[in-house]
Amino acid sequence: MFVHACSNAQWMSGVCNSSSIGLNHAEYNYKGGSKMKAAIYHGIENVTVEDIPMPEYGPKDVILKTVRAGICGTDIGAFFHGGEEAGIFPENQFGHEMASIVYKVGEEVPSNVKEGMRVFLNPILSKRLDCGLSLFEICDECGAFSQYVQVQDAQIDYNIFPLPENVSFDTAALIEPFSVGMHAANAGSAKPGDKVVIFGAGTIGLSTMCACIGKGVKDIVVVDIDDWRLEKVKKMGAVPFNSAKGDLLTFLQGLYGSLINAANAPAANIDLYFDTAGVNSIIPSVLGMAKQSARLVIIALYHNNVEINPFQLLASEMNVIGSFAYQNPDIREVISVLEAESTPIDQIVTHHFPLDKINEAFGVAKAGKNVIKILIDHEA
Repeated sequence: MFVHACSNAQWMSGVCNSSSIGLNHAEYNYKGGSKMKAAIYHGIENVTVEDIPMPEYGPKDVILKTVRAGICGTDIGAFFHGGEEAGIFPENQFGHEMASIVYKVGEEVPSNVKEGMRVFLNPILSKRLDCGLSLFEICDECGAFSQYVQVQDAQIDYNIFPLPENVSFDTAALIEPFSVGMHAANAGSAKPGDKVVIFGAGTIGLSTMCACIGKGVKDIVVVDIDDWRLEKVKKMGAVPFNSAKGDLLTFLQGLYGSLINAANAPAANIDLYFDTAGVNSIIPSVLGMAKQSARLVIIALYHNNVEINPFQLLASEMNVIGSFAYQNPDIREVISVLEAESTPIDQIVTHHFPLDKINEAFGVAKAGKNVIKILIDHEA
């Protein structure tokens, strides 16, 4: 998942208006040498760990040493179904969730960037926005599954963010998906006193849950059909509900009381819903149970149309909001929450694999049994 960083025109075109790729830019007097290990995407179920040249860097660039990398749903989709739609093309490095150490610093990089700093990288800003690559390519081919990553025009609070001392590399590798959840919580104006329902107990659903917890929300129900994940929800402090084993409206009314909406239909006393699951029945179900002025934030990437009854939207005066990726203020808020240790986000890490076992890691991700977030440990 990546942040919207270009202008609207650039975003709509999908390309940041350049005919030249950054690595060939004339102003750069690159330094490099030696080799590193990197996972190279060759196509469906075809990833190899290879020795490739270390990335080069110019006067405004840094090289980061990757310490941990998370496997995202985008990476899983590319591995098993093809990556072109996500900007992951054959013969390229990939991965975009990472925690790193600053390894080399160009002579024109601001002086507050130091070698040895522990940092999070905003992957969509890892290259100049006029580099000639699409936003998808910049982000999803950033190279988290490589030992070293080049960052162009490196600046603190622009594309690299220092990590507090009490935030481990495991936890820092979660900042990217956590920022997706934080952006959704901000889009929905989550606040103390809200009663919240989250559909989906995967990485984004639990990240959204933790974002709400970080904002002081106490009443959170997470809906899924996987009992193992729902047990994780309970351990992390929210109320689990298996929608395959009961009626959600009845369950919510039992928790928070019964209401009647303007259409004279039973309603749930819920202020804010988040859809991270993307199941066609969710949006109509929410509209059917919504109380007056409830909010629905859609984070899930739907690939087909969903039929709704507009009268339900009219009668509830529900606010339906889209939430896409994240922005730098969301990242800063996530890091602040992590420093305060006010959420249980670290509990979503379920597996670690060394880089040379990355194919095995993808197999575990596909099986989906007792798994949420898999990390690649570059120190193993």
